[in-house]
Amino acid sequence: MGVTPHEPNQPGEQPAPPPSRPQPYAVQPQADRPQPGQPSAGQPYGGQQQPGLSAGQPYAGQPYGGQGYPAGPGAYGPYGGPRPAVPQRPVATSLRGPVTITTIGVLLLVATAVVAFFVVRTFVSIVPFGVLDGSGNPGSASVASTTAPGTTTATLEPGYYDLYLVVPASEQYARLEGTAQLVHADGTSVTAEPPGVNGTATMGGSRAFIVAGFRVETAGEHTLTVPVASSPDAQVVLVEGHDLAGFMSGVFGTVGGVFLAIGLGVVGFGLTVGGVIWWVVRARARRRVAAGRQPV
Repeated sequence: MGVTPHEPNQPGEQPAPPPSRPQPYAVQPQADRPQPGQPSAGQPYGGQQQPGLSAGQPYAGQPYGGQGYPAGPGAYGPYGGPRPAVPQRPVATSLRGPVTITTIGVLLLVATAVVAFFVVRTFVSIVPFGVLDGSGNPGSASVASTTAPGTTTATLEPGYYDLYLVVPASEQYARLEGTAQLVHADGTSVTAEPPGVNGTATMGGSRAFIVAGFRVETAGEHTLTVPVASSPDAQVVLVEGHDLAGFMSGVFGTVGGVFLAIGLGVVGFGLTVGGVIWWVVRARARRRVAAGRQPV
């Protein structure tokens, strides 16, 4: 086998690399490169380029780089930019709320006055006011009176009556020596009951205390007969009163009425004051709006 002689390089040709060195990659011919419109390795899909798009533009539906936020009510600007101005709320000028609150407060104050009136009336009814006057004689609450012993008549309505024994204030242990009697005009006797409560009154040098009670069932004229008393200057006074149940009912009614009046008064006063202040604020707002100026 013969050896081919090495020919020298022709002019314009690159020198051939030595056989012992690795050969460089061959340069691909131009025909291997993808033509425009044809897919190449790494492309998601092939096909014709969409009209209106040039090389380097994003596909349809993709946002453009650096695209701004849409403008409009409620839309915020780009991050770090100023926020749009918040629209002011319309100024409330209606007087319906203040008028309603003030009216409720006034009505509660009126109710407080009514409750207080009944509380005072109940309290007076259970306290022996008017049994004696300023001089120590039978007072305005007396429906019948006489000396002891003695007899008197009176027209009575159905109800409970207390019989007071009146003696000088210096006497501490006075009493009736017998039982007082109360008889209706038709002859029906009203039984005397022990006093349900211990009521006393002192006025004008005289002291009065309850010694008996009568529960009248039939209206009409009654005759009161009183026995002798331990004091020679004693007399008796018959007044409208309460038995034990009526007295306790009056006490609880008075206490409950006081708390009810206080509660109604506090709530009514608060609503009235708050309603008036609210009313003044709304009235000022109405005047400012009418003058074309918004309240600050």
